[in-house]
Formats: sequence, structure tokens, C-alpha cells
Amino acid sequence: PDGGAWQLLDATSSTLTAGTGNAFLPAASRALAKGLSEGVTYKAKIRAKSVCGWGEFSPISEPLQLHFKPTAPAAPVLEEALDATSMRVHYTLPPVRPGTPAHKWLAIHVQPDGGAWQVLDALSSTLSDTPRKVVQLLSGSPSYAVVKGLSEGVTYRARVHTENIHGWSAFSPISEPLQLPVSEVEVTGSRSREERDAELRKRAVDVDAEVVDLDASPCPKRAR
Repeated sequence: PDGGAWQLLDATSSTLTAGTGNAFLPAASRALAKGLSEGVTYKAKIRAKSVCGWGEFSPISEPLQLHFKPTAPAAPVLEEALDATSMRVHYTLPPVRPGTPAHKWLAIHVQPDGGAWQVLDALSSTLSDTPRKVVQLLSGSPSYAVVKGLSEGVTYRARVHTENIHGWSAFSPISEPLQLPVSEVEVTGSRSREERDAELRKRAVDVDAEVVDLDASPCPKRAR
């Protein structure tokens, strides 16, 4: 391990030991080392033995830092979606390092300006304190999620993190803010447009019915 002492890989247990251990057979072309520490950098060197004894050590390998959990994703990108109460959260998954399991789940956390963080429930596409399901990462799935049920005119931010079989990554950086628009609604009182149109038509009919001849005499003529 980086900064530590050299240890022997025991062929029987596949773990490192500071003492003696069983050597690998010459036919083996690779060996598995278990019980290592996440985030630690390791190097290796080998040597072979014949009837004449042990040979010299090989050159030291290139270093390898172990990452069991995923690395943190990049900051997501927000954009307006279907209407003034929804948005899309675009995310980019971190690369899977050699020897690390594939990503399985993604959690999207959204925060309204001045409010608390909530998690996107993948089943309803709405925010929740206790989501029933987060985004499942399947082959060919889109790299964005739609968030519905938001508030018009409010500014939102998002952050994401991903999970594999070993656990959750650290959070991504927080996205740039996105302020949702406000719908252009005509303020016309409590009546609907159909009701107002019907009232205007009724008034037009009443005005037509009340048209009179201003030149006519107000008194009826008597028959002679």
C-alpha cells in the first residue's frame, strides 16, 4: 500500500500477510488480492522460484488506486420542460473505473430557493422527503429526468449522486440555478371566457330589441 510496507500475497487465502504464505503455481498468470482498503493506492512486484532458489524481483508495477464506490458525478444541468411547473435535470454519470462495479441507481436532489432539499421520486416524477424509488440506471436509458409539480416563478437547484453494489458516491457539485417562468394568465374575474361571451351576446340581442323609431309619434293615431 502507498506509504506502507511490502506484504506477501498468500495463494490460499488471497489476502496479504506480513509473514510467510503459500506461493502461486507457475501456471497461474494472474492472482486475486482480497481485503484491501478503498481509496488506497497499491503497487506490486513478483519473483519466481526454481530448484536453484528465488530469483530477483520484477520492476514495480504501475500504481492502482482502488475505488469501490462510484466517484462523484459532474454537476447536473437544468432546463425548462413541459410547462411552467416542470423541468428536466440532465446528468452525466462518472466513468466506471477498472475493477469497479457498474452504476445501478441515481438519486436526484432538488432544492427550491430558500427551501430544503428533496429527492425525486422516479415513480411519480415529483419531489418527496421519502421517495419510493430513485432513478434506475438501465442500458439505453435517457440521461435526464423530468421533475413535475414545481412552482411557477421559483428558482431551483439540483445535485445528484450514484450508487453501485458497494454504496453511494459523494454528491455532485450543485447545478446552476433555474427560475421557472410564470404562466401568462388573463385576469378576468371568476367567470369563464364562455360565460363572458354568452353575456355579451345576450346584451347584443337586448340592444337590438330595444331599437325604436325616434321620429315616430309617442301617441298612437286614432282611426277616423
